[in-house]
Amino acid sequence: MIKKIKSITALSFAALLLIGVTACKKNGEKINSDLSIAFQTQVGGSNYAINDVYRNASDIDIKFESFQFYLSDITIVNSDGEGRLVSEIELFKFDATGHSKLDFRVPHGEYESIQFGIGVKKELNEADPSNYSAEGHPLNTVENTYWGWAGMYRFVMNEGRFDADLDGDFEGIFAYHTGRELSYRTLTLPHEFTISKKEDNALNFTIDLYQLLEKPGNEVDVVTEPFYHGSTEDEDISIRISDNMKGAIAIAP
Repeated sequence: MIKKIKSITALSFAALLLIGVTACKKNGEKINSDLSIAFQTQVGGSNYAINDVYRNASDIDIKFESFQFYLSDITIVNSDGEGRLVSEIELFKFDATGHSKLDFRVPHGEYESIQFGIGVKKELNEADPSNYSAEGHPLNTVENTYWGWAGMYRFVMNEGRFDADLDGDFEGIFAYHTGRELSYRTLTLPHEFTISKKEDNALNFTIDLYQLLEKPGNEVDVVTEPFYHGSTEDEDISIRISDNMKGAIAIAP
């Protein structure tokens, strides 16, 4: 009789353990799902391809020729208010169509927001770049995003040309590479979404490049201040672009 009771107890314990594991998986702790995070550049609500031309508020024709940026601590927050770290650091590089996408593995479940830092967070930015020498690491110096002279990384990098007299000859050059701790920004975007176990999942964002340089009251004049490359003297340019970048990102409709 004692042996029988022990056997039942063992079976009960095994059943409870299985239920616990199953419940844990259902809560999104064990089963990972595919998630793509993508950005599309836009101007005035329409998709913008690199090297397309648009006219700014000062009647100057602008075209971006390259665009890329870092995101730190990409985190999705579930319906219980618990954060799930997607990635500590990633570099989003945009192709000719103005699109950039990276793929991840995350716990499935119900989520209510996504948050991240725009730039390279302090502890990574100030570390020895040799720590990131592994092939494919976003902070590997082969990405050419490290300011060796300043001992830090560039955060948001955008370059292009402008035609101030509208003669069709893009004689002007602009290049803005933000960096330094004062230019690091954090952003939380409320957004209810479901990460499914079996389906492909996607979070799609837009970035309004017009707002990056032309946000009212926070404009960056490509003619009189066409460059920023990390100096402290004109850091206000980097601060304005960093503020504008935060406001330019939105969940795609």
